[in-house]
Amino acid sequence: MYFELTPALIENILFCMENQNARFVLDAENSFIVDKNDIADKDDSGGDRYIPIPEWSSSDGFHLMECFASGFRNPLVQDALWASLEQGRGVFRAFKAAVSKFPDAEKHWFAFKRRKMRRTIIAWYNALREHWNMEKIGEEPDETEDLFPEDFIFREYEAKDAEAVNTLHNTCRAGKPHDMGDPVLVVETASHDFVGFIAVKRKEAVLSICNLEISPEYRGLGIGSELCSRLIQTLEQSHVSKVYIDLPVEFEGFSRFLYRSSFKPVATRYCLEMQ
Repeated sequence: MYFELTPALIENILFCMENQNARFVLDAENSFIVDKNDIADKDDSGGDRYIPIPEWSSSDGFHLMECFASGFRNPLVQDALWASLEQGRGVFRAFKAAVSKFPDAEKHWFAFKRRKMRRTIIAWYNALREHWNMEKIGEEPDETEDLFPEDFIFREYEAKDAEAVNTLHNTCRAGKPHDMGDPVLVVETASHDFVGFIAVKRKEAVLSICNLEISPEYRGLGIGSELCSRLIQTLEQSHVSKVYIDLPVEFEGFSRFLYRSSFKPVATRYCLEMQ
């Protein structure tokens, strides 16, 4: 029995998939979800009317948490999530508590979870359409994983930001700050918590990015890439011919963004720590 997969029906299926205390089926005739126990003795439609919704077990949920933890780029958040996954009994509650300590990571988790579960529903629906000799529907485009612009405010540096910039700089450099440069752009949360900044030095037509620093709890969200992109946009009419940036080895993953933005490596810097 054919039914249309509407946005409202998807929401109902998502809600029921996570309920491990009941078994649900779709009433295809009326397009709503019912408890299987409520229709066990009432199905006189030859088995076509009631369709089991996609299976979603506790092991599926645990695997999803593992995938999210392994793919999250902020080591501070990642360590906390992995620690929660090693709890054994009560692991779901432990993971929920761990991710809730990082509000922006928590938003990513909800979006990630929703996106993966929607894909499961679409795959389930397409299997039914194939049985009905109908064309499959395409997957919806991924919802962006970035939290911009509604969750963060990017703006020009102001004198009032000096203390926050210096504090973050000292934190990121572990008490061994180097040449700060001139801060030009900063980023803060919607509630005005300071998140990060980018600082530069310019000599004639050459610009050097001296510092691109993000508070540890906000790393891995693409904020540094966004700051760099916005800086480059401001340079389009500024007669800058070259932009340089030194990349610490621990942030080598940032090089993917630099390559996409047409940066090219020109040198490798080595350091010898003298005792």
